[in-house]
Amino acid sequence: MMQAAQNPDALTRIGQTALNTGDVNTAVTFYNRAALLRPDRIDLQLGYAQALTAAGKASDALGLLTPLAAKNPDNAQLGLVTGRLMIEAGRPREAVTFLQTTLHQAPTDVHILVALGVALDTLGKQQEAQGYYQRALSLNPDDIAARTDMAISLALSGSYPQALGILRPLRGELAGTNQTAHSTAVENALALVYGLMGDHAMSSAILRHHLSEQQARENLDFYDTVRRSSPPAASTP
Repeated sequence: MMQAAQNPDALTRIGQTALNTGDVNTAVTFYNRAALLRPDRIDLQLGYAQALTAAGKASDALGLLTPLAAKNPDNAQLGLVTGRLMIEAGRPREAVTFLQTTLHQAPTDVHILVALGVALDTLGKQQEAQGYYQRALSLNPDDIAARTDMAISLALSGSYPQALGILRPLRGELAGTNQTAHSTAVENALALVYGLMGDHAMSSAILRHHLSEQQARENLDFYDTVRRSSPPAASTP
C-alpha cells in the first residue's frame, strides 16, 4: 500500500475507478496525489482537472490547466480541455480566442472545431458556429457531437425542420446501442427543438423519460425563455 501511495499510475487507476463509480471526492483526492508526485505529466493534470470538474469545481480545474496550457501551447488536447472548461465557466468569448489558437496546432481536429462551434453558439453567433460544425462534418460526417450540436445551432437560428432532419435519424442510429451519453444528448437536443417550436407535449414526453417532473418543468420554462428571444422560425420549403 505504501508503495502504491508513491506510484502516480497506481493512484491514477484508483482515481479513475472512483470517478467511474461516481465517487468524485475519492477521485479528486487520488488524482491530486498523483498530480503532486509528477507535476510534469500533463496526463495526470488532465485527469485531476476531470475529477475536479466532476466534483463541480470547474473553476479550480480551469485554474489548474490555464497556466499549464500557456506553458505547453503545442499540446492540442490540453488546449481543447482548457477551452471547454472556459465555456463551462461562462467565459465563451475567451474560449473562442483560446480555441482558435489551439486550432492552429491541430487544424483537422474535429473536437476542437466542435468546441469552437459551441462557444460561438453560446455567444449567439449561430452562423459562425455552423461554419465550424460544417468543417468538422466535412472531416468526419458521422461525428455524433458535431451532428447534434449542428442541429441545436440550427434550432437556435429558427431552422427547426433542418434540426429535426438531423436529430430524428441520429436518434434511430443510436437506438439499441450502448452510447448512453450520446443518446441522452440527442434526446435533450430533440426536447430543446420541440420546446423552441412551442410543442410542449412532445418536448415534455421526451424529457420525462430521464428527468424528474420538476427538472422537466424547469427545462420547459428555459425553452420558453430562449424561444421568446430567438429569431422567427425559418419557413419550411
